[in-house]
Amino acid sequence: MTKSDADIQSEVLRELEWDASLREAEVGVAVDRGIVSLSGTLTSWERRQAALEAAHRVQGVLDVVNEIQVKVPGSGRTAVEIARSVRDALEWGVLVPDAQIRSTVSSGEVLLQGIVESGKQREDAEKAVRKLAGVTCVLNRIRVNTGS
Repeated sequence: MTKSDADIQSEVLRELEWDASLREAEVGVAVDRGIVSLSGTLTSWERRQAALEAAHRVQGVLDVVNEIQVKVPGSGRTAVEIARSVRDALEWGVLVPDAQIRSTVSSGEVLLQGIVESGKQREDAEKAVRKLAGVTCVLNRIRVNTGS
């Protein structure tokens, strides 16, 4: 049985409400033929990602359009300060092969690139930088070496 868009919207809103890091009022939810659109403004990239994951957890959701904006209150950090923090976080991450990863920072967005030996290292690199002050988005383009 296929769920109606109204049912999917209601379940996504409940899932967002259930997540302690989110409040329903901060995220708008629209549904059109199983495609969920999220909108609003949140205070961190991590909260934006949590909203996306919450929507994907709902049965009947086919795709998600994530139009949530991230506005970090009072950040005021320059791209250079953010880039330095990114490099420090990568170097301090015990499980992160920092020498194999490079970053590009622009307007709070961090692009990670490089080649690592495992999916876990790729994930750990992203986790190391996504909570840093001033980071509004992380684009993880790190590739995993498949041996070829």
